[in-house]
Amino acid sequence: MPPSVPPPSVPPRSRRNPSDEFEGRVSKEIPPPDHVEFEGGRPVDGKDPYLGTTFDKRYKIEQIIGEGGMGFVYLARHKVIDKKVAVKVLRNDMARDRENLDRFLQEARAASSIGNPHIVDISDFGDLPDGSTYFVMEYLDGGSLSRLIDRDKPLSTERICHIAIQLTDGLSAAHASGIVHRDLKPDNVILVPRGADEEFVKILDFGIAKVMSTAEKLTVAGAVFGTPHYMSPEQAAGNPVDHRTDVYSLGIMLYEMASGALPFNADNFMAILSQHMYQAPTPIREVVPECSPGLEAVILKCLSKRPEARYQTMDELRADLEKLKCGEVPAAVAEMVNRADGFSVPPEYFKRSSASIQPLSTPEAKRPWALYGAAVTAILVGVVAVVVAVRTVLNAAPQQPPTAKTEAAPPPEPSPQITAAPNPAPPAEPQAPKKISVGVAATPETAVGFRDGKLVKLPTTIELEDGQVVSIDIRAEGYEAQIVKLDGKEPIKMIKLNKLPPSQAPKASPTGSAKELVNPFDPRYRDRPR
Repeated sequence: MPPSVPPPSVPPRSRRNPSDEFEGRVSKEIPPPDHVEFEGGRPVDGKDPYLGTTFDKRYKIEQIIGEGGMGFVYLARHKVIDKKVAVKVLRNDMARDRENLDRFLQEARAASSIGNPHIVDISDFGDLPDGSTYFVMEYLDGGSLSRLIDRDKPLSTERICHIAIQLTDGLSAAHASGIVHRDLKPDNVILVPRGADEEFVKILDFGIAKVMSTAEKLTVAGAVFGTPHYMSPEQAAGNPVDHRTDVYSLGIMLYEMASGALPFNADNFMAILSQHMYQAPTPIREVVPECSPGLEAVILKCLSKRPEARYQTMDELRADLEKLKCGEVPAAVAEMVNRADGFSVPPEYFKRSSASIQPLSTPEAKRPWALYGAAVTAILVGVVAVVVAVRTVLNAAPQQPPTAKTEAAPPPEPSPQITAAPNPAPPAEPQAPKKISVGVAATPETAVGFRDGKLVKLPTTIELEDGQVVSIDIRAEGYEAQIVKLDGKEPIKMIKLNKLPPSQAPKASPTGSAKELVNPFDPRYRDRPR
């Protein structure tokens, strides 16, 4: 037999990733960098350190699609299933605080657990070698609501209802899970095609305000004060908020969709906060006369200054939007008319609608002219009754016949009369002193106040009695302190601290730890030079 010839050696095939087969080339997997330095929210060298890298051997970063105060959003592709995803990366300086990171992860889990199609889905998260944290979300190929408003403003009532009803569905599911968005704005709403619906709503950035652990950090990060146009009055005042703050923010968005403009706007954010707390919005029909009175009533109810005067749930708001969409009169119309705030409805509106207004039956809801008319009627009836009674008594009294003139008898000696001491009038009930609310805010954003030695976080609202004067010591590290007196004559007091020259600025602590906050009322501080 001829000697056997060994088969030619076949070089082993290189192992390929399924996504590499799809692309027809071998992909070089580049891990993310071990260290990234940020300055002013951007990498120091100006180059994006994550582009072209692969996170956890699964998500290849292709391009940046968004940027915010806390990090960046990238378009990525899952290397195995070749699916587009969005990856949000928190800056490493934000992720170093364990408490902030834990709260962010908790919010991410909560948003993912809502299980509503109108809430963006969060599917994964992980850590990067440089200490940053990333989240993987569904990629939304659509446009923001803010872009739609800029392009098509003002929107029709039918279109507004279609978008708003979806928003109430998503927010209602979130509120039922105990989650309050607190940062609603058109930029956080994406409209994507879904089946036959070209404007399917997706709500982003859920719970972003809960990332931080203190109000001061929130101010620094801009999570609350970055977009003041959509904040509720209680949020602007620094007071605790609940799910009804989302009702107000949604009302701002509805106003913007209906009119093409914001209800409150100014050159600086402190003036905008003041308008939220104290100023009524311009009626939409003064801006857009063809706006439906029913839609305006719904929006104005959402924008009530007091939370208890707004819709108490998203489901209540949805019910009125459904009525509006079907051509019926929303319940908010009767309520706004009976509030007597100048809201009026033309008679032809009810002719076009399939229902008529039903006035509120509670006495508190009656309009002032009805109360005044009833009071005047009661007074007139009382006067007539008194006149009739007096005439009856005079006519019934017996008339004395005239008598002959006789010599007048001497008057009897006056006997001492005992008069009863008049009963003392009951003391008047003391009236409660009039309360005046004064909003206090200061720049820089790190400024705080001290009232009677107690720390006051800014911005805040101070309650004053009529005639009362309160002194607030406003301080910030590196700035000259100011003492302001509040007397209630100004509804809001805005203070701007002047920066100290470098020679007078306090030196940093040797350990480089957090900034020291000195109480000026501390006896140890009184002897220090100011």
